Amino acid sequence: MAMRDPGPLMAVQTTHGTDIVIASWTDKASTMNLRRWMHDGEAPILRVNAAGILAKQPGQDQAFEVARVLEHDEEVRTLYMTAVTSRVCALDWTSAGRVVRTPSAYVQQAHFLASRFSAEALNPRDAGARWCSSVMLQELSSLIGWSQT
Repeated sequence: MAMRDPGPLMAVQTTHGTDIVIASWTDKASTMNLRRWMHDGEAPILRVNAAGILAKQPGQDQAFEVARVLEHDEEVRTLYMTAVTSRVCALDWTSAGRVVRTPSAYVQQAHFLASRFSAEALNPRDAGARWCSSVMLQELSSLIGWSQT
C-alpha cells in the first residue's frame, strides 16, 4: 500500500479480521493512499476495502471520513453494510444483502437483528460497522413493536 499499488485490494472484499490486521500495520504513507483510494478508487471493491481498513484505525479523523464515504457512495455503502450484516447476524452474503436492501421484509426477525446491530453499534474497533449498524437500527426501529404480535 505504501508503494501506491492498490492491486491486492482490488481482487476480493477483505474480511473484518484481515482489515484489523492490515490497519495495525499501516504507516502514514499507506494511510494517505487508503484515503485516496477510498474516495477515488476506480472499483467499488477497492473503495470498500480502503474504507474498511481505515475504519479500523484508531482516531476520529478516519471515522468521520469513513462515515462520509458510506453516506455518499452507494456502492461502498451496500458492500460494507452487507459485510457487516453477514458477520454480525451470521447470515450468508445473499441473505445479508436482502436484509440490507429490504429490512422491512424481516418483521419476524426484527428483535434478533436489532439486538445484533445494537451490540455492533458499540464496536470500538470498526467505525464503519458502527455507522452501518446505526443505520440498520434506524431502519428496524419501526418494526420492533410489530414483531411481537
